[in-house]
Amino acid sequence: MRFSPFIALACAATLSCETNREDWQRSNLARGWAKSSYRLPHHESVRFRHEARAAGQNGNREICGAILRRPGDAGTLELIFADNESRHAHSYELSLRSVKRIRRIAHTNKAEIIGAFHSHPTSDATPGRNDLTHAGVHSLLLIHSVPTGRTRLWQVVLREGAKKAREVQLEVIGRRLRGPSPLAPSPGRPLPDDEAIHDLRTR
Repeated sequence: MRFSPFIALACAATLSCETNREDWQRSNLARGWAKSSYRLPHHESVRFRHEARAAGQNGNREICGAILRRPGDAGTLELIFADNESRHAHSYELSLRSVKRIRRIAHTNKAEIIGAFHSHPTSDATPGRNDLTHAGVHSLLLIHSVPTGRTRLWQVVLREGAKKAREVQLEVIGRRLRGPSPLAPSPGRPLPDDEAIHDLRTR
């Protein structure tokens, strides 16, 4: 899996988009905020799965973005979708512009970037070596596997001087039992105002 340094900037919540690779690898999140379980709104879960499947059918592409948490609701994850700038299958990259916009959204909403999400079009939902290398310690990695249909959440921890992935509980909340599908509009259609803030992709 290929990476851009910029995805790690979002993933590790570093403070400067001009930081070099060595710097952002040392930029870790404070340990105190971490929880043993998190919640993902149902509409975010459905959208993540739907778009991961569509991207996988388009040449094994991945989708990606950042995970935010808002003050006062630290256990609920908020996903910010961004363009995947990678030209390769099984990989993702964020542009400098996307990272700046993610950081601006977080600042405006008094939220904190606590991790990153992406999809695996042909493998299971476990972090690869590069996922861990480019993530800050204590940050979260949310991964959806297209072939298994599973979405799993991991926290990056430091054990004996090496980064490891520890799976944490993820609960999908607000499940719809009836009514219209919560799936986001397909690319090319405008998002409703309340969803546009969560999607930075070119439409």
